[in-house]
Amino acid sequence: MQKLPTLGLRGLPLLAQLAISCLTTAPLHALILYSGLNSENLSAPDSEREAIFDAVASVCNSSGSSRNGSAVRIRGKYMLTARHVSTNSHVTFDGSTFWARDTAFTPITFDDVDLKLFKLIEDPGITEIELHSSDAGDDVSSGFSGGRPPFNLISTEVTGTLVGWGRGSSENGSGFVEGDDQTWTWANTYSKRWGTNRIDSSTTISDIDDYDYSYTGLSIDLDSDAGTDEAGLAVHDSGSGIFVENDGIWRLAGIATLVTTDGSSTFSSSGQDNNFFVRISSYASEIEAAIPDLNTLSGWKTDHSLYGTDADNDADTDGDGIGQLLEYALGGDPNVNDISILPRSTLVEENGKQYLEISLTRPTGLTGISYLPQTSSDLNNWPSDSSGIVDASPTPGDNGDGTETLIYRRSQAVTESDQAFIRIEVIEN
Repeated sequence: MQKLPTLGLRGLPLLAQLAISCLTTAPLHALILYSGLNSENLSAPDSEREAIFDAVASVCNSSGSSRNGSAVRIRGKYMLTARHVSTNSHVTFDGSTFWARDTAFTPITFDDVDLKLFKLIEDPGITEIELHSSDAGDDVSSGFSGGRPPFNLISTEVTGTLVGWGRGSSENGSGFVEGDDQTWTWANTYSKRWGTNRIDSSTTISDIDDYDYSYTGLSIDLDSDAGTDEAGLAVHDSGSGIFVENDGIWRLAGIATLVTTDGSSTFSSSGQDNNFFVRISSYASEIEAAIPDLNTLSGWKTDHSLYGTDADNDADTDGDGIGQLLEYALGGDPNVNDISILPRSTLVEENGKQYLEISLTRPTGLTGISYLPQTSSDLNNWPSDSSGIVDASPTPGDNGDGTETLIYRRSQAVTESDQAFIRIEVIEN
């Protein structure tokens, strides 16, 4: 077990003379609750917070025996964690199912912020988490009056829910008296746990010895007057999330990074023990821009882990005879052999005559490609346009499942030609 580093502090005037520590060495365990009880808060607190509880994962190896920190799944295959967390080979959301990280995807970082985006090979299929947005007038130090703050405002009176996989209490609640100040040392107990914390302030975190990051952060005090669900960060909580609610939606407000006390958590009415987070609202637009756009060919290839020659338009990684460009155009998965996505041809009757028709189903919103229906009578001479095609650009019909169907018909009846062929060419714009 490597010793947790304790770092000198120069950039946080409110915390003068305190030490500040990263949270990524030692085995993975669970959040420290004010009550000190390790058996509490091991499942979502209610149905409204089930999604945020499910979204927090342990960064680990394929069996969970080696763990490096926590991470929050925000969308599809993409997860956020603290930049100083070493991204291991897998993550687990429940401690039993392990999802492989896409090691060919270079994690995306954001200037000097202790934050990074990494990618899984498969989508875990859990509810997406919205980011707490950055809007004009967002000022965590300004406070608010009456009711709840607007969703873009984190005030000093907002209480968030923290979910993480860090260490638990060694004493397991022994001697706890509600209302008293309490210090719990960190121990070798772990499971995913939630707690609550009031966001006390926003601060600039920078110029700290051996911690080469600079960013806008959120600060919380470990308070003995905030109830038994009050929680503190411990080793391996780096990358865990604090979430805030507005209009019934829980959004990610911060990614855990630092603590001021190494080896224990002190809950006090004087608020001398602090935890810190990257303030997501300050970087939400950058995070959104970093997630590949699946409606573009390049973003789709990245999302499907296609790199190098596997990303060539005519490459066929699943061996079904359908190249990557067509897989994208037809809504296929380049890693799953499936010829059912191919266009379908049929004979249709109109006014007593039969016509050759072709149809395809594609995802809505795709960009960067065009579809060119063509017809020929000899398979050798194809026109450069859609001459001989009826409704060459039909109005797409939404199928209600995120797809639409395009239908193209040859204008000449089959009885008017010895033979006829129809196809659709997909062109990258």
